[in-house]
Amino acid sequence: MLELLPSRSGRILLCGHRGHSVDGHENTRPALQQAAELGASLCEIDLRRTRDGRLVVFHDDILDNASTGKGLISQLDYDDIAPFRTRARNGQAIAGQPIEPFEAILAYCRDLGLGLIVEIKDKVAGPGYLEPVVAAIEAAGMTERVLISSFDYVVLRDIKAIAPSLRTMGINYHRLVDAAGAARSATMDVLNTDYPQFAPDIADSLHEAGIGVSHFVPQPAHFALRKDYGVDHLDDLAAHLRAGRIDMLVCDDVRWGFDLVARCGREVVRLDPPDRAAARRRDADLAP
Repeated sequence: MLELLPSRSGRILLCGHRGHSVDGHENTRPALQQAAELGASLCEIDLRRTRDGRLVVFHDDILDNASTGKGLISQLDYDDIAPFRTRARNGQAIAGQPIEPFEAILAYCRDLGLGLIVEIKDKVAGPGYLEPVVAAIEAAGMTERVLISSFDYVVLRDIKAIAPSLRTMGINYHRLVDAAGAARSATMDVLNTDYPQFAPDIADSLHEAGIGVSHFVPQPAHFALRKDYGVDHLDDLAAHLRAGRIDMLVCDDVRWGFDLVARCGREVVRLDPPDRAAARRRDADLAP
């Protein structure tokens, strides 16, 4: 099971944002595999639903910007989308990958030993959308290794009503007046604050309420450019990591994130693949 407050034991979850997306195509098997190989605990993926009700892993509502296709995903059937391939936003010449069904990516990450943050991107009206999400996670045996995330806190509240055992994470761009209160209102387990709005008081109030603290940061070049002008935001981030204010660091560049965490004296949490995890539980049960 994902430990959502690892800061209490000097550890941290390292999350690849859409996989290790800095070197390739986001939300694809190569990005997820590379994240696992570079030491990620889990990866964030994005969920969309097609016209015929299939859940696919893709960030945008339209295909135009990051694939070889065109059009709104919600206006196309899965069979319309299946022939298209992903395309790098930054123009990298990398072979395109399929736009995969949610259930296929769940099984792939399960076998890699990766946890998942599943961000629901579409506007959701009623349980007809959320129930298939829950069913797919349960069928893959990933309930204990998944966080459902959204900017829409009503979605997080509603999915808890459907599946109380699923953990949830709110995404937040702002410095909230009462971060813990906002988290409790949606019964969320983790609250993410995007850079640069993260602040020690947010982390402290969430930890006091028993809620995990996630922090999304931009790519290393962002910090390097500002350091050239005499402002070292990375030094502030390192201080927060050393102080144990962050339970999960989310970044596009998993290699960089892993090295940063190590320099700050934190240990990255690694998950066993399900078969190895089951073997560990059996050994523990048989131990005298």
